[in-house]
Amino acid sequence: MTTPIPQNFVQTIAKQRAVTDAELETVFMALDGQSTATIATKLGISDIAVRKRLGEVYKKFQIGGNGPGKLSELRHQLLFSYHTDQGTSDFSRGKGSLFNLAAGGRQQDWGQAPDVSVFYGRTEELTTLKQWILSDNCRLVALLGLAGSGKTTLSVQLAKQVQNEFDFVIWRSLRSTPAPSDFLSNLIELFSNQQKPDLPLAEPSKRIDLNGKISRLVEELRKHRCLLILDDFEAVLRPQELAGHYREDYEGYRDLIVRLCEVNHNSCLVLVSSEEPTELALLGGEKVRSLKPAISEEIAREIFQEKGLSASDREWKILLSRYGGNLLALKIVATTIHEFFEGNVLKFLEATALFIEEHISNLLAQQFDRMSSSEQEIAYWIAIAQSQISLATLREQMLVNSSLSDLLKNLDSLGRRSLIDKISEGGETVFMLQPLIVQYVTDRLVEQIRAEVLETVKTQGIDRMGLLKTHNLRVNIAKGKGGKEAGSSSILELVKNRLQVLFLKTTGSEEPLNILNKVASDLEDKSILEVGYARENLAAIISELQS
Repeated sequence: MTTPIPQNFVQTIAKQRAVTDAELETVFMALDGQSTATIATKLGISDIAVRKRLGEVYKKFQIGGNGPGKLSELRHQLLFSYHTDQGTSDFSRGKGSLFNLAAGGRQQDWGQAPDVSVFYGRTEELTTLKQWILSDNCRLVALLGLAGSGKTTLSVQLAKQVQNEFDFVIWRSLRSTPAPSDFLSNLIELFSNQQKPDLPLAEPSKRIDLNGKISRLVEELRKHRCLLILDDFEAVLRPQELAGHYREDYEGYRDLIVRLCEVNHNSCLVLVSSEEPTELALLGGEKVRSLKPAISEEIAREIFQEKGLSASDREWKILLSRYGGNLLALKIVATTIHEFFEGNVLKFLEATALFIEEHISNLLAQQFDRMSSSEQEIAYWIAIAQSQISLATLREQMLVNSSLSDLLKNLDSLGRRSLIDKISEGGETVFMLQPLIVQYVTDRLVEQIRAEVLETVKTQGIDRMGLLKTHNLRVNIAKGKGGKEAGSSSILELVKNRLQVLFLKTTGSEEPLNILNKVASDLEDKSILEVGYARENLAAIISELQS
């Protein structure tokens, strides 16, 4: 193990939590820094069996969440129990947070930082980040990108490589959305050797003054060279609105960022987020910089190699086009190929389109649910196009004409969420969603359309229609090479398939088709202002069901 805790002590604690001998053996190897694949090989079991054993241990220690930091949290709990048993006090007041005195008097508090025992590639990104932090003395560096793109792992590796250049290394996740005042108090206490510091009070209520705490923290960051990493920063940003705005009562984090970017100090804040705060665009410059981890074929190949998998150049091209730079998705795909396709990449590609496992689907759902309704509307249009779309075409096809200013704000917001890419093509700028997002949004769109068709059959009216009114499923909004339509009909095909399966299990298709024909007939004399795209969409769905 990387931390000297007696094995018999761990065994005692584990037995108190009803951890089995097999689970304990697996945990010891994981705490020793061995990868899942290595453990599986040594124990003669599958990777999935290893993860199941570890998952049972995490449950017994009440360690939740889906992130990569569960092993680190387990280590911290064991350390906390051990030091408490020994009567020592090496811990900060944060749950399971170890505050170590490193070589040369340097102090480190890694909080719930994930244990990165295996790290691939990213040489170029690490070189750039170290240049910004150590040579250019940046006050803030933001690592931005979709969940699963490797931001957190990259930031941990970065911190490891530069830790000896700092007096303090402090890691914090904002996933639990700590209040700004409490968060600042915790940081200030760390600099005060765990003693309750005297903090400024706000008159007349005698409340602790937030600005005073920020000023106190800035003083500490001037006295000491500190590397402060804030992971999961998007948790303090407001969902279901345009990206980058703060939750109510969490604006103190914006004040903290602005102050740390504007005043002189020798420290650096590394901000890790799937969503870019709005102020970064205004603060960006010599001392404030952002980086998005690039798609890395090198890392993808290492992930597959660890599973004993190989792929041809053509297969790699397909894999990267489908999954982009989402390393978490590629890890899940590699496991799936290893476990269910006998390690044959080609068989997997032939048997599946874009494969989205449940865990990835949940992450994508969280991203989608954070969007504003207007951003979701744009995402659905791009999913229908299944290709890039220009600004002019998007404005032309949207039923409710937004102002150019509003449309640009929404596209900019999608960009700050790392969900949309801008591409220059044929002298104009076109927009496209990330491949995984396209697939997720398509699935969500098809399911909602299916539900709306069933409601139409049930009520014999269009009052409960949503997307069938607002989005034209047959519109030619994207052209592929040679001027062919870019597959928008596949949305209709997917809807047809789901409806047919349902009708076969229940009433058959004749009765629902008769009802849909009657509803469509009733809409013939209605204007688009009254019914939107309902008439065109019903006609298209009826045609598909009859084909």
